[in-house]
Amino acid sequence: MSKLSIAVRACALPVSVLSLAVTAPSSADIVTMESNTALSTEGLAAFTGSMEYVYLGANLGTLTVSLTNTTDASIGGYLTAFMFRAPGEYGSLTSVLTSSTYAGMTNIPAGSNGSPFPGSWIGGAGIGGTWLGGGSPNPGVAVGDTGQWVFSITGAMASSLSAAAFVHGGLTDDPYAFIVRFRGLADDCSDKVPATTPAPGAIMLGLMGMAIGRSRRR
Repeated sequence: MSKLSIAVRACALPVSVLSLAVTAPSSADIVTMESNTALSTEGLAAFTGSMEYVYLGANLGTLTVSLTNTTDASIGGYLTAFMFRAPGEYGSLTSVLTSSTYAGMTNIPAGSNGSPFPGSWIGGAGIGGTWLGGGSPNPGVAVGDTGQWVFSITGAMASSLSAAAFVHGGLTDDPYAFIVRFRGLADDCSDKVPATTPAPGAIMLGLMGMAIGRSRRR
């Protein structure tokens, strides 16, 4: 039985059964994502990426974020910040950036302003450790390039978290759970873009590509 089939069947299990399942460490959980241009502020920038959540035991987990700047070359610019949050039903969570392939993009603390999107976020990474910071966008991810960031996640409900929860929410859909900022676009424009998950067919192609990539690295 595939992991996908198991995940689908788990959705139909009673809450009492699911509550027992979260007490044991889970395997890696991966979700692909892409820019939701319809909800972006300017409709200019774009990205693709993935999130992998691994429960480590007790109240600890690891969240790995990979993002590729897929903005059209004629528009240019840099991916300069992103933030994420989990649904309220998972209780209080803390996030700390432990690894970044872009040294200039450092930890964004919980509660940072994600203007113009509503709410608050538990963490992220950005140039100067901010979402709205100015200055040169050059330390960010250029068009065609990919960055990877690893976060330590701590919380009493760490065992029940999933990667998908950080992209679109939980019991209630959250279109702004994961947001990305771009600066240095054509005509000195910027853009702020929420994430969404691709259509099922695109998800399968993305997972196949990831699997092929991993097998080649072995």
